[in-house]
Amino acid sequence: MFYAYSPLAGGFLVKDAALFSSRGAGRWAKDNPLGQIYRSLYGKPALLGVLEEWGAIAQEAGASRAALAYRWVLYHSALKGALGDGCIIGATRTGQLEETLHDIKDGPLPEGTVERIEKIWESVKHEAPVDNYHSYVGRKEKM
Repeated sequence: MFYAYSPLAGGFLVKDAALFSSRGAGRWAKDNPLGQIYRSLYGKPALLGVLEEWGAIAQEAGASRAALAYRWVLYHSALKGALGDGCIIGATRTGQLEETLHDIKDGPLPEGTVERIEKIWESVKHEAPVDNYHSYVGRKEKM
């Protein structure tokens, strides 16, 4: 049994690359200690370079950026519901949780959409954090 968490990569997949050239807001703010951690993990050129494509894929699929991530994780990743695998879903407000649950009910993504997402992954997997904690701690240990 495995529970995936942070399918939005700490909110990275719902952001626009312009956020990283600005001060940012909330947990992504430059002056927020958590924002500094997230920026060190996700503010890499290869990762930032695919955010526009991620948004285009979502738009063409008729889904939000968040819905695209949730639906890919739940229906196309290595998770196996029959083995008890699942995904931890978080929300900052009730409406956000309701929207996510509604989006998940839309089911699997079209094959062409999945192919485009997998192509993005192949182009960034060398830069992507394995998980936030171990990637950040490992980065700090190398310093």
